[in-house]
Amino acid sequence: MKFLYSLLVLSLFISCAKVEPQSATTSEVNFQKFIVKQSQYQMDKAQDIFLETPWYIYDENNHIIWPIFTVYALRTQGQYYKFQITDYYNSKAQPGHYSIRFENQNAEIIERVVEAQGCGNVYTNQDYDQCVLDPKKNIYTYLNIQTGQSFKTDQEEAKSRNDWHIAFNGTNVRINSGKYGPGDVRVANLFTYTDFFKNNIADFQKIAEVSFSDKGARFFNLELDPKNVAYSLPPGVDRIIYEDQWFRVDPATNFHQATKENWWLVRGNRSQSYFRFNISNIEEITNEDDIETVFHFKLYKQSETEEQFNETPLHWKLPSFSSKKRLIRACYDLDSQQIVNCKTQDWEIKFTALNRKNQRRWKIEVSSGAIGPLSEEDILARKSGRNL
Repeated sequence: MKFLYSLLVLSLFISCAKVEPQSATTSEVNFQKFIVKQSQYQMDKAQDIFLETPWYIYDENNHIIWPIFTVYALRTQGQYYKFQITDYYNSKAQPGHYSIRFENQNAEIIERVVEAQGCGNVYTNQDYDQCVLDPKKNIYTYLNIQTGQSFKTDQEEAKSRNDWHIAFNGTNVRINSGKYGPGDVRVANLFTYTDFFKNNIADFQKIAEVSFSDKGARFFNLELDPKNVAYSLPPGVDRIIYEDQWFRVDPATNFHQATKENWWLVRGNRSQSYFRFNISNIEEITNEDDIETVFHFKLYKQSETEEQFNETPLHWKLPSFSSKKRLIRACYDLDSQQIVNCKTQDWEIKFTALNRKNQRRWKIEVSSGAIGPLSEEDILARKSGRNL
């Protein structure tokens, strides 16, 4: 093992020796074109952001994991951060030692170091396939970005804990949300320096130049707004208005209760209209062996001709429905506040209920995309839904 570490140190030294001083031309590169610009409105589709936009590239010739200094945004409990993985090795060239740069909403930059060797990487660990099957070795390190505290635990326990935001195991990264945990963490790609790759071939010389100088600070310090970016749905969450974010179940009564603190920006289907959307109440009563349900929606509308959301909220009480009916499907036109035909008319929200004995399964789908969940403070600060 010491021999491998020595070899890695030598490889890093050789790579460093090749690096030439950064030229004035390089420092004057227009980085603005590498800022990710796409609609913030998300459809009902899960995405693993760390697979879609990896934080590293593997140098097969030198067996080195190089960070490529992608800048990510992270949202949790109404707080926004940007972060960047800047190193994967410690001073002894041991892998799995993350250096991570965070910036919070107060523009305070914090450096975190996390030891998370775990099973390493499929490229560098010849026993990787066996390692991931061993729960004693396949261990993630879980980081709370607000406190800086980290801990190791098995993946089953992590699924029930809210005291972490992001976790690492070798080169794998996951967040506390979806199938990995009960949290509300969302991650987005803010900046990707694609000039590291010409014709889809990694330029390790250029990557090394950044790695051995400011470790991507030139990218991180750009004017990047973590609020106005497309946050993808995490693995295990394939609907933007997801069940555990808009209702919860009272175990004593089996009644559903609205999670009224969560809001969404919903894009209109047939026109340039937008809505601040909230499920403000769910009324339920028992009717013999069945449950009668009434939804209450709270809306702020921005019509096609308005520059901002109307300041007066709209309250829409929907007709009741019963769990006696096995399958319920209803489409809601937020523009007209009417229930419409799902196949022949325009709608923004589709509700589906599948009722079986002692079990009710609900889901909401969107037709044209939404942003959320957002806190009430956050959504009221957004004066317009247009051009996002």
